[in-house]
Amino acid sequence: MELELRHLRALVAVADARSLTRAARVLHVSQPALSGLLRRVERSVGGALFLRSPTGCEPTRLGTDVVTEARAVLAGVSALTDRIGEQRALTGPLRVGGYCGFLHLAVSRWLGEQPWTRGVSVHEDQDESVTLARLAAGGLDLALVYLPPLPGAVVPDGIETLVVHPREPVFVILSPDHPLAAAPAVPFAGLGEHPWADDPPGTTRWSAYLQRVCRRHGVVLDQPHQPRCLATLLDLVRAGMAVAPALATREDRPSTVAVRAIEGEPLWQELRLCYRPGTPVAAHAGEIHAAVAASYAGREGCSAAFDTWWRERGRELLEDCS
Repeated sequence: MELELRHLRALVAVADARSLTRAARVLHVSQPALSGLLRRVERSVGGALFLRSPTGCEPTRLGTDVVTEARAVLAGVSALTDRIGEQRALTGPLRVGGYCGFLHLAVSRWLGEQPWTRGVSVHEDQDESVTLARLAAGGLDLALVYLPPLPGAVVPDGIETLVVHPREPVFVILSPDHPLAAAPAVPFAGLGEHPWADDPPGTTRWSAYLQRVCRRHGVVLDQPHQPRCLATLLDLVRAGMAVAPALATREDRPSTVAVRAIEGEPLWQELRLCYRPGTPVAAHAGEIHAAVAASYAGREGCSAAFDTWWRERGRELLEDCS
């Protein structure tokens, strides 16, 4: 008789239950049917696999060896089935949402190289609530979002998250010849003395968080500019017409845009990796998490402000992913 997967499952069930009666219930068969199957398997392998004892059904030495091999075969079949399911689940490009600058592109590039993906499509929205709603509704497969430290839940039910970095500082960008660019870090109070370019007040959680921090520090920002386009914001900064917030991974370009830290790091956000459970992304969440951390490490040299933060506190995220 040629052994089949159903025979292997029966052997494992008997070994786990230590009883033909209990194993039969687990397998949803009658005890006589299971006994007959076990006798046929024993004839096939050439020896007894289980012995009855006062403590139940005990495997023989041969039985222990056969059950061990059966477990290995069943585990391999299960892994293969899962992998096939993952490949079938991704019938199109992996849809990556969020708004995290360099990291968004770096992680999307890495994802596109993975054997379990079929290409990547990148989607951006400055409002993390919109991104997370799309993810929950199935319009995205993965999202990297910055969450300002405000009370109230913003992650919808049915979404799982991994914290990439719990406290990433917010820097500022300004013209290289701007008065505040002379020092490696600018005073927060000094920002109120220069035009500020940002989201319109009250339109996003970031803007609400910024106003809260400003009130706490007694800072009033002069915000004559409310650009919706990143290119327009950068043009305002290059022209010396505005100072603007920047992600920590923003690249310093000494001839056009200077990146500076804010003294005391009064502004910060939490970066999270978000996905739906039971999806191919969920199966590879740990790998993606590690890839995001590696992308941070590869950003060293983008600015003196980043390098200082990364050396002193940022690289801790690599330890969390190891």
